[in-house]
Amino acid sequence: MKFGLFWQVPGYEGSDVPRRHWETIEEISLGDKLGFEEAWLAESPFYPTRPMSQPLLVAAAAAQHAPRIRFGTLATQIPMHHPIEYATSAATCDILTGGRLDLCLGGRYGGASSTVMGISPKTASSTSRSMVSEFTSILRQAWNSERLSYKGEFWEFDNVPVIPQPIQKPGPPLLMAANSDGSFSFAAQQNMGVVGTTLSQPLPNLRSHAISFANHSEEYTKGTTSQPFHIAISLFVAETREKARSLMSRNWLDSDIISDGPPVHSSAIGGGRHDFSSGAGGWGTWNFEEAIQHCIYDSPQGCIEKLKNIEEQIPSIGQCIVEFNRRGRLTTDEVQGSMQLFANKVIPEFN
Repeated sequence: MKFGLFWQVPGYEGSDVPRRHWETIEEISLGDKLGFEEAWLAESPFYPTRPMSQPLLVAAAAAQHAPRIRFGTLATQIPMHHPIEYATSAATCDILTGGRLDLCLGGRYGGASSTVMGISPKTASSTSRSMVSEFTSILRQAWNSERLSYKGEFWEFDNVPVIPQPIQKPGPPLLMAANSDGSFSFAAQQNMGVVGTTLSQPLPNLRSHAISFANHSEEYTKGTTSQPFHIAISLFVAETREKARSLMSRNWLDSDIISDGPPVHSSAIGGGRHDFSSGAGGWGTWNFEEAIQHCIYDSPQGCIEKLKNIEEQIPSIGQCIVEFNRRGRLTTDEVQGSMQLFANKVIPEFN
């Protein structure tokens, strides 16, 4: 099992957002030196507590300080983008990272944030899925066409120059962020990899989804390609379990909890979605005691045991994508110390 890293440039109370961007790049550089596989970056427009709106820019900057590690978006909010604009932006980032870019797509057309872009909140889920499928098709064709002609249900282009083209051929790998149950099979239908998370899907659910994803992928691709199945998890390692949980308890305050009822939260336009079809609820509804049932905050040995269990439950896992600072109340020194300990004590058990 390989390990990736995840950042949202958290901007907690009293923090300096510009400095947080540079600290993220410093942490990515450290992750590169420590042997982590990939740096995954959120796109979180309109979230004051997660102020990363331009992950491709952060990836391009970080790549100049981290020559080995790959970069991924997690997730690109595609309703915020025009498909041609995004195809060329991603191609530019692929050039500036030296062909080290993966794109994990997410977002729902008609969701609260997308209404800022003029998309009707009445957009049906089925229509959103069709738009995502068409967006994905345009990306793939744009990356392999000097001029793009396309006629779809939602977008139409006639002989449009597409500049630049990405280094990777046929283009940066595409994955889908999967929170709801239906997203896993939809990703397989689109011949995309997938990123699930224990923050919205319990481990038994992810095991079932991994099996069905593999079966659906083989069905839709006729076995010609093997798409990755990654899992993201909130994790922090310290010398003892007590220390790890003491530090991480600062990130799970009762005042953060989204209460029952309509999903309204002051940290985002339109609130946050906390009710997923997994039946587990979303992480926004958890207090700390609930969080430690789904996250890993432990000593090195405790982390090894829990990660071995994930590997046993989901043998097809490609990457375990680790977020060391969910909600962002830890300092960069605390995060970097945990990264060092993880690389020294935990990763060697999986090589």
